[in-house]
Amino acid sequence: MSTEQEFEFNAGDVDSVDQSTVEQNGPQYPVIQWHYGDAKAKKIGGMDYNGGWFVKEGQIDEATLLAAGWTKTTWTHDSGVEDDGFWRREIAVSVVAIRKRWEVTAVDGTKQLFPWSKYDAAKEQGRAVGRTHVLCVVKGLESIGPVVLTLKGSAAIGVEGNRNSAGALTKFAQTVIARANMESAAVAKKAGKAPGKWPYRAFWLPVGADREANGDPKFIEMGKGKETSRLVLPVALGLPAKAEQVELKRFYVGAELLATVNDLLSANTEWVGAWENITPGATENGATVVEPEAQPEPATASALTELGL
Repeated sequence: MSTEQEFEFNAGDVDSVDQSTVEQNGPQYPVIQWHYGDAKAKKIGGMDYNGGWFVKEGQIDEATLLAAGWTKTTWTHDSGVEDDGFWRREIAVSVVAIRKRWEVTAVDGTKQLFPWSKYDAAKEQGRAVGRTHVLCVVKGLESIGPVVLTLKGSAAIGVEGNRNSAGALTKFAQTVIARANMESAAVAKKAGKAPGKWPYRAFWLPVGADREANGDPKFIEMGKGKETSRLVLPVALGLPAKAEQVELKRFYVGAELLATVNDLLSANTEWVGAWENITPGATENGATVVEPEAQPEPATASALTELGL
């Protein structure tokens, strides 16, 4: 076909398009994944043993990452595929927004997607696993703008929690956010005003690989028999036990960055709502970009997700 050929646009031609194949992902941002670590990799050390956050090479400028304390590494997937990239055991993030969906992966690798409200429809197609995206700004990487943490199964539970366990955000809300609300309520009372509430994005959430008191990775055993896995989950780090013990200056992002993340939230309504508009059963290639897969989830981790991530 000639590159100079033109056609009159017919809005009605949209009726010929399979709506389950329409891209519905919203704006694209650099992606940071979770690595579960491996108890058998003690001699190797680094990400392979300790777990933590991984960003694939090319997503973020190398010099920026190295200056922010990230370490060059290679992620070797179970399939043998290797991804070069950068690792940090922990990061601090300003959480701007969160979105979730269900994913069902067929034997041939085809992935069907479902809105979070359509769990029953997803379960009818197979094993439904929750996927969580956290739009955030990473401390030390503020200059690159927003990034996305991609999490599923037990890693997502580690960050968000569920009805059976408190996640990093729950503990963050019970300490840092609670203390900030207490302070603002006291000021509002003196001024005779109604108190306002603080959002997650106003404070840095330190989150990274769980560890023992001596610094060794803390592995959680999941699964049964031959399917047993020992995983390192993301947890909130450095938070005091009680809200009264929080020093807010250690966590507050500051007025300038708060204005920035407030604007980011307003500018990303399309990103937040994209997964709510997924056509149930849409395929991975149609509804969103293909994301590199982390280590496989044991059955029990998936079951925890289904119970109410």
